[in-house]
Amino acid sequence: MAVKTGATAELRFDGTAIAKVRDVSVTFARDALETTGIGEADRTYAYGIRGTSGSGTLLYDASDNATVNVINRLLSDSTNLNSIQMVLDTSTSEGTITGDALVTQAGTSVSVGDLVSIPVSFTFSGKPSGSF
Repeated sequence: MAVKTGATAELRFDGTAIAKVRDVSVTFARDALETTGIGEADRTYAYGIRGTSGSGTLLYDASDNATVNVINRLLSDSTNLNSIQMVLDTSTSEGTITGDALVTQAGTSVSVGDLVSIPVSFTFSGKPSGSF
């Protein structure tokens, strides 16, 4: 099995690949619910609700519709969810995480002599799907 690198990965927003992405992360988190009863000496836990969120840094390219759409998403009054897909290797169908998500944060960062970058955060609504 080959090691996956950023060169083989892409981030898709509503089905369209974002042209330039510096980094992307997706995090799955589950609450730990305490189930300890009265009189027990040790705490016990059960799995609670799962939440999935992610973030990334896009490199601004005005000619890239997907990047522009992510930024404009926060300026829109629409409450529709967007499809986010993280693909670890575009040469295979394995290694993807897909789900409906809310773009919860985006901004711009400009440094002299550096690229214009757009940090983006998103939160999945419901259970994401994927295969590894």
